[in-house]
Amino acid sequence: MTSGQVNTVPVSVARIMRDPAFALGAADVRAGLPFRRQYDRWDTNTQWNYERGRAWGLLAPRHIKIRSRDGKINPSAVGWFRQMGGAVL
Repeated sequence: MTSGQVNTVPVSVARIMRDPAFALGAADVRAGLPFRRQYDRWDTNTQWNYERGRAWGLLAPRHIKIRSRDGKINPSAVGWFRQMGGAVL
């Protein structure tokens, strides 16, 4: 018996990073916190983005913030995401 894979669609780095789950994952891992208890109840895309945020939070320099002071996605954060490539995806 085989299990089918979840369907995927291409999304931009900015779209991933705009998801609040991405920021939550980065903040949690930088604070040394484990996965959230409610993680298992989140939809698949939220789980993926949370995990991506955790990976980004470990690999990107701590001084790099996801959002700039104006609330927009920080271009430096996007650059680090792209530089890390498969390590975050």
